[in-house]
Amino acid sequence: MGSFQNHPFPPSIMESAIRKLLENRAVNLRPSPVESPPHGFICIGIAKRVPDLHPSDNREVFVWHVPSDLLSLSEQELERWRVDAPKGRHWILSERELSPDSSPFNSSDVIFWGPDSISNWIGQAVLSGELVARNPDGMPKGDLLLSDSDNPDNCEPISLKPSFDPAYWLAHRGMEGSVITPVLLNAKLWTVTGDLVAPSLDVERDHWSVIEDPWSACLRMLDYSDQANNIPDLRTISPADESWLPESRLHMEIQKLLEVRKRSRVEETDSSGPVKSMLLEKWSFRKESAQFHESALFIPGWIIQTTGKILHGSNGRTYNLDASPSATT
Repeated sequence: MGSFQNHPFPPSIMESAIRKLLENRAVNLRPSPVESPPHGFICIGIAKRVPDLHPSDNREVFVWHVPSDLLSLSEQELERWRVDAPKGRHWILSERELSPDSSPFNSSDVIFWGPDSISNWIGQAVLSGELVARNPDGMPKGDLLLSDSDNPDNCEPISLKPSFDPAYWLAHRGMEGSVITPVLLNAKLWTVTGDLVAPSLDVERDHWSVIEDPWSACLRMLDYSDQANNIPDLRTISPADESWLPESRLHMEIQKLLEVRKRSRVEETDSSGPVKSMLLEKWSFRKESAQFHESALFIPGWIIQTTGKILHGSNGRTYNLDASPSATT
């Protein structure tokens, strides 16, 4: 396992490896409600249960990642996390060692894994073939990229689940009994890795999954709970070529989508002493240094045979079958 400890992963790669290993072990993460995580801590999601921790415990767990840094994790940082973290069970996977002045976690609701534990966990997955460690062209030696063994390039297409029952949709519009044919509508999934920058110039590295839906002419974040378990073998329909966003506009729209407002703790002093307050700050997405990876995504739909229109399985609108995404309802 020494090679994992001697060559630390870049934060985005390590977090990607953690997510992929949890996904392989059927640990589904849903988005965290934590709006402003403590500096240095990334809440990557909430798991219903984590068999690697307690096979028989079915309570939800907040999963945290602490990216690598030159300094160890101080008591002040841990205390801030303890104050800001929501109530519940927590699993912290830290690439930073605890500093000697840090108090140990003495609560059964907080499980802390340091660099050695993470290295052993991921190393065992590599040795078993569950993850593949490889050295892509252009990356320095020692920088390992981890992916699942069945999909080394991590670019397999995915499909969404329909957001409504088409039979109900038809009945509600007086079209009950209409013949419909299921199809898949072509869209794109953009995996974006980049930095959020605070007004104070603090930087947080993260990655996002963004859906480009050319039929709806919109971008939105992927909710993993909407992802289908498999892709049905159906006819696929593409929109008109001009429906896709050009690269310059795509990057601009993604930048708008990913900009967030976070609460930060501010301490000021007045005549009565220190006063703590919360400030809402705008964190900007730095698109110039971001990486964009494109993969296929399919949206369920149906051709309504009586009208010859396509019913979009996510937004409930209909489109002409000539592959031109101009909504008619």
